[in-house]
Amino acid sequence: MEIDVRKAADFLKANDDYLILMHGSPDGDTLGCGYALCGALQRMGKRAKAVCPDEIPHKFDYLSKAAEVQEFEPKTVVCVDVADPKLLGKLENIGKTAQLCIDHHESNVEYAERTLVRPDYAAACELVYEVINALGVPFDKELANCIYTGTATDTGCFKFSNTTAQTHIIAAEMIKYGAEFAQINYVNFDLKTQGRIKLEQEVLNNIRYYDEGRVALIAVPLSLLERLPDVDSEDVGALSNMPRQIAGVEVGICIKEKKSGVYKVSMRTSELVNAADVCALYGGGGHARAAGCSFNGATMEQVEVKIVKSACEAVRQALNK
Repeated sequence: MEIDVRKAADFLKANDDYLILMHGSPDGDTLGCGYALCGALQRMGKRAKAVCPDEIPHKFDYLSKAAEVQEFEPKTVVCVDVADPKLLGKLENIGKTAQLCIDHHESNVEYAERTLVRPDYAAACELVYEVINALGVPFDKELANCIYTGTATDTGCFKFSNTTAQTHIIAAEMIKYGAEFAQINYVNFDLKTQGRIKLEQEVLNNIRYYDEGRVALIAVPLSLLERLPDVDSEDVGALSNMPRQIAGVEVGICIKEKKSGVYKVSMRTSELVNAADVCALYGGGGHARAAGCSFNGATMEQVEVKIVKSACEAVRQALNK
């Protein structure tokens, strides 16, 4: 059942003992949503905890300051920035019992009893901001840090085409409430580990171009990660935007080998191609400019052939319109 912000707030007011689930391979938006909503509910005197199925990168440690650690038996499951329970990994079955989902993905499969989805919002944190306002919880620095992080990271520091006037207004509001925007932007967009620099050197030396340079692909096999032991999952995740930064590239693809025979594809596109449509061909989804999908039981070469073929076809179809 699709609901609005007011009904979502009414539901949150009427219940308690919240388990707030954030998607695997967490980014700033799902973490910002999770900790902001958790902290807001706790400030109302309710019990709540935010949980992620995967390890949270250390650069996001500051977000957890918005909420206290509480121990209780959860009764109400809420998912934030989770379009499909499959994105919850080991928590997928719990996610399927969600009473409320707050999300901004057009590909949301409406698995929760109540779904608050706004695909035109740049970040799910924009929706959580509205819900917190509807709950009547005043913002402080810790909550503001969470909401600012979500809006900044899901817009590429306000560079992506999904950025709206509303995004800037919310970010400005969070700065007014004390969001540490300069440090947040530095940590998320400028700071790089030595391991990440080595990784970028390796993948850029082996970048591949297709369709007269309109499609670019980088690959991260397990063998590469084994040679670079100081690289972590955060360093690998940061590679997704690199191919699209090259002049003339309409579709940038990053293939990451998660384990033997299991691959995650991240796609970034110009306005010429809808990334979500291409990834949906392989059971994935996301946004028009940023999406992903997974392949199991294949080789890196097989995955590359399939995804490149679909990307090139999408580019040619768009150019021939």
